[in-house]
Amino acid sequence: MPTPIFLLLLVLFVGAAGIIVINLTGDPGIDYWDLDGDSKPPSSRLDALRTKPVFYSAGAVLIGAFIAYLMLRH
Repeated sequence: MPTPIFLLLLVLFVGAAGIIVINLTGDPGIDYWDLDGDSKPPSSRLDALRTKPVFYSAGAVLIGAFIAYLMLRH
């Protein structure tokens, strides 16, 4: 397999896996000291990546990159 294609698949695979990890670990949980809900949860720049369409797209890219790797491997 040519090196540029392998590098592209590697970047896609690692990037998609990173987005999935961000989605799975992004929930701040329950703030037990704020039971009445007056305080807003802290926002992050990564909140744009914590949506269902991004999560499912990253899963599709992860699976697609793996299948492409298997098909291009001799």
